[in-house]
Amino acid sequence: MNFYDLLKTQAYLLPDKIFLRVDETYLTYKAFLNAVDNQSSGGNFISQAAEFFAAQKVNPFKSFEVKTSGSTSTPKTLRRSFDSWLNFFPTQNKVFRVDESSKVFMHGSLDFTGNLNTFLSVMHAGGSVITSDKFSHRQWLKLIKDATNIYLVPAKLSLLALGEPLNNIRSIFTGSQVLTEAQSLNLMKKFPAAEIFLYYGASELSFITYKKISAANAADVHNLGKPFDGVTVLIRDGLIYVDTPFRAEGITTPATVGDFGRIEGGDLIFEGRGEDFINRGGVKLSALDLERKIATLEGVKAVAVVKVPDKIRGDNFLAYVVGSVDKKIIRQALTPAESPKDIIFVDALPLNASGKVDKRKLLKSPTSSAKILPPLD
Repeated sequence: MNFYDLLKTQAYLLPDKIFLRVDETYLTYKAFLNAVDNQSSGGNFISQAAEFFAAQKVNPFKSFEVKTSGSTSTPKTLRRSFDSWLNFFPTQNKVFRVDESSKVFMHGSLDFTGNLNTFLSVMHAGGSVITSDKFSHRQWLKLIKDATNIYLVPAKLSLLALGEPLNNIRSIFTGSQVLTEAQSLNLMKKFPAAEIFLYYGASELSFITYKKISAANAADVHNLGKPFDGVTVLIRDGLIYVDTPFRAEGITTPATVGDFGRIEGGDLIFEGRGEDFINRGGVKLSALDLERKIATLEGVKAVAVVKVPDKIRGDNFLAYVVGSVDKKIIRQALTPAESPKDIIFVDALPLNASGKVDKRKLLKSPTSSAKILPPLD
């Protein structure tokens, strides 16, 4: 059995139920199966989803390709077995409150592992997916009024936190980036009935830990919660190692993706990714911590700290800032060792397919705002 077979089963059991809404286009489970069987190429979400299932239809090996999605490294292609996700769907759906009554809003390419996993887990539950081919916060909010759950990365969630509260959302789940205290509190105001979950995971290892965000713990952004059922987290020489049966093919566990952390009271405390540590003349800095400090300043809407080579110090870094704040204010909030080589103001931060800030694109075109997270429309 693979995901095409699962879709066929759901189309038989739920032929007339809406499975997928893309803007104002609605497809039942049966209609989506027909779209898969008669799929044609195209650049929209329906075509991309149909192509995935069509590939499953002709794949006798019950496995499929996914891509890693980092901000500074080239994505890698991994192979996953059908069971490595299917066997975990009941666990994640229970945590994130996804069931047959769910209408989950999501946005972005299915090349992003988080989006593909969410799409398939909703199908497994017999729920519905709502999405848009547009990058428009107004269109998203229009669609979200008909949703019950939201899955978006924090950078996209931040676009939704303005305007009148919406009481129809029962859960929001997010990961792949830091969810700041301000973002969490704004989401609580916007969606007062929603439970908000932050997960930590990796394309190679699936979901690892999660926590439910509250006003009491929103400021503790380093705490990533407790392991999901069936997952074990270990710390060796400061690195996070994970033992999980829900891993990609060819991964021997316990395995690490190079992230640093520690365990306190059973919770995973995240200390940063290896690629985000900056050794500036012997002083070790965390790009993650620097971004958090700058992000708390009034007038800063978004920030990305990017490591660059330095012939004298070894490493240095630049701060790309979206917003209106004096450079002196930024430098005064940091210690001399934490002060960036330069502070560059941009209209917005570029995103890759996963919704993460694309730091490579920032370095190539430091003032470009093409194909990026736009200001609210």
